[in-house]
Amino acid sequence: MSPFSVTLEHVPDRELGPLLTHLADAGFENPLIKPVRARAGSRKAAAASARGRKADLPDDWSLVREREGESYQWPEARERYSRYRVFMGTTRSEGVVHIGLGETTRKKKWGRDRKYVVAFLSSGAPQKPLAEFLAADDYKESHELVAVIRGSDGGRRMYGPGDALPETYEGFRTQMYSDRVDYAGVWHKVVVIAREDDHATMLNHALLQGRRRQSL
Repeated sequence: MSPFSVTLEHVPDRELGPLLTHLADAGFENPLIKPVRARAGSRKAAAASARGRKADLPDDWSLVREREGESYQWPEARERYSRYRVFMGTTRSEGVVHIGLGETTRKKKWGRDRKYVVAFLSSGAPQKPLAEFLAADDYKESHELVAVIRGSDGGRRMYGPGDALPETYEGFRTQMYSDRVDYAGVWHKVVVIAREDDHATMLNHALLQGRRRQSL
């Protein structure tokens, strides 16, 4: 009878010792053991999950509804949103949180018409603005939006180039506002960068901003 070669894949660390003992008892004392390399995607997902737990951010944001004809009354005018999506996430501190993303175009902002995505605390309709993302100068090529990080004083003060960001922003991509928006008088403050299709970054930033201003 011909011998066989048996391969066991993805044996957990805690099971490896007992398995080797059983093999030795059966007379197989020199098994070939190779560590399994984690896929890049798996490592990134694990790292993102660890960051999320550290900052108490949702592991995932789920789209729960889209609403048409939504608007919000700012002090100077009522703003209407061409698209309004409500997402749900779960955190340890707040439990279930609903944040809406409203898309619009604002005229003559820093020298041009720019796309804006406004994040609202929202069980349905917009309730309380948490963060505003606006199109960078190279938006047509990069599709990237920027949003200031407020709360260095526990309120609305922004972070300058010499200020240390909160640890909860570890893992976010940041730059200076003036590096992405070139216009006279633009702020030299730190911004979060997000592609227009990266709703998780926008929602996480809005959640952190709401906490720092005690808006949740």
